[in-house]
Amino acid sequence: MFSGKTALITGASSGIGEEIARQLAAMGCNLILVARREARLRELAQALSGVQVAVLVMDLNEPDSGQQLFDQVIALGLQVDVLVNNAGLGFQKPLLGVPLDQQLGMVDVNDRALLALTRLFAEPMAERGEGWILNVSSVSAWFPIPGMATYAASKAFVLTLGRALHEELKPSGVVVTTLCPGGTRTEFSSKAREHMDPSLEKAMMPVEPVARAGLQALARGRSVVVPGTAYRVMTWLTRMLPDSWVVKLAGRVMERHH
Repeated sequence: MFSGKTALITGASSGIGEEIARQLAAMGCNLILVARREARLRELAQALSGVQVAVLVMDLNEPDSGQQLFDQVIALGLQVDVLVNNAGLGFQKPLLGVPLDQQLGMVDVNDRALLALTRLFAEPMAERGEGWILNVSSVSAWFPIPGMATYAASKAFVLTLGRALHEELKPSGVVVTTLCPGGTRTEFSSKAREHMDPSLEKAMMPVEPVARAGLQALARGRSVVVPGTAYRVMTWLTRMLPDSWVVKLAGRVMERHH
């Protein structure tokens, strides 16, 4: 389905974004790789053969970064058929333990930039009557998490937005899928937590099946995908338990990994 198309991937220098780039390239999909680390992007671009790869260095922490990125893509004369909003930031610290500018920067990357890019690229997709948008949220979207409140809330925004846009944009031919990974073995997980409980580390999924699940769900036109049976059970439990229990349980689990 994606062979011969062009995909723009944010946060493509490592983790899920890098793996999605590799899997799309293997399908014959051309790529626009976006991240802050130019050297990592160019290393990845050189490793991907048989497809056209453009590299754009962008810090999505900047408030107007979405518009700037869109303008750069237009200036290059490229058409984005597949948008993968993968870039994300996270801190496992209490609200009062993280400076305000860092909290707002997390929201800028996780939500503001994602919304801007979705809005900007969805319009030409709708005009063509075809397009795919994969937004990367998290299992955390189901859990208000004491000690990681802003991150969980930012991912809940992504999930709610994606569910609504899946229905809203479907008549125009644009597919919106929200990928909600649980623990995944990436740089993000190690940076977000100062300490990791061995039980959590053991439960983490490799990046390959997580990326594959997202792309398969996108190709099938699904609204939401949660890779891994254990994580799907966790999201199901949030609908069965009282809200107060969910918050307390989430807080206790996170305390083990602080």
